[in-house]
Amino acid sequence: MSSANLLLTLLLGGCSFAAADHERLGDRAYRDGRFAGAVAEYRAAVKSHPGARLWAKLGSAALHQGDLGTAITAFTSLVAADPERAAEAAAGLERVAHLAERGGAAEVVHLAAAVRALRSVAPGRPLGHFALAETSGLPPAEVLGALPSALASAGEGRSVDSLLVAYAGAQRVTTACDAAARTFQTVLRRSRDPGLRSSAGVGIAACALRLGLDALAADQAADAERWFEAAMRASLASPAGWRAAIGLGDARLGQGDVLGAAMAYQRVLSGTGVPDSLVKLASGKLNALGAPPPSAPEGRR
Repeated sequence: MSSANLLLTLLLGGCSFAAADHERLGDRAYRDGRFAGAVAEYRAAVKSHPGARLWAKLGSAALHQGDLGTAITAFTSLVAADPERAAEAAAGLERVAHLAERGGAAEVVHLAAAVRALRSVAPGRPLGHFALAETSGLPPAEVLGALPSALASAGEGRSVDSLLVAYAGAQRVTTACDAAARTFQTVLRRSRDPGLRSSAGVGIAACALRLGLDALAADQAADAERWFEAAMRASLASPAGWRAAIGLGDARLGQGDVLGAAMAYQRVLSGTGVPDSLVKLASGKLNALGAPPPSAPEGRR
């Protein structure tokens, strides 16, 4: 054996011995419940000698430590190293998603990453309610298809209502606004949770506004008036609600009700917190009727 080959053999052997040492130290730390130390040792081991066994150990230790980013990387790499262990990796990623969900807003990025990784390593695996998370990044059509299994796994009423809000949001994105409005209404009938009711109200307003504008464009002023009023009832103090008030004026004007149109426009101008663009739009329409706009509130002078 040449000196060069001997040197290469020694180097490779040294790397293997180092990886084995790190793995043994990681195993000992894991058994002792020192998961931060286990993560550090397994991470050092995979750098010099990556393999499915080490990736699985790193993922498990990272889960116990709460290091969700490392766990996602480890379980994704596990499948790349050994595709036969896809089910094991998917189970690990589901645990990551559960932990991220419990972490709330601080773990939104990891929840999204876990859902994307699940889709990658196990394309046919049902995602359940994770598919309906706003951060999942799934196409709206796929979100809609995930609802039945998500509802089946939902436990208490608030979970069901949260899923319905997410489902209605996906319906709205896929232009099924009439269906989305009905789903949002269901949430309002079922839930007393202030956050869910607020989300449902804003959703209804957005859907009703779109349906009202579509009806107005189709010269269906009476239908448009009905939708604009529904939007205003759901969430008047929102951009969608204020835009609906302007649409209501247009719908009334289309039916010959000039006074009713002026009152709708004035409602926008006398409101507080109305976006400047909508104030300008309402003022222009009121001026076009030949009526002077009312004095602006103190905050706009």
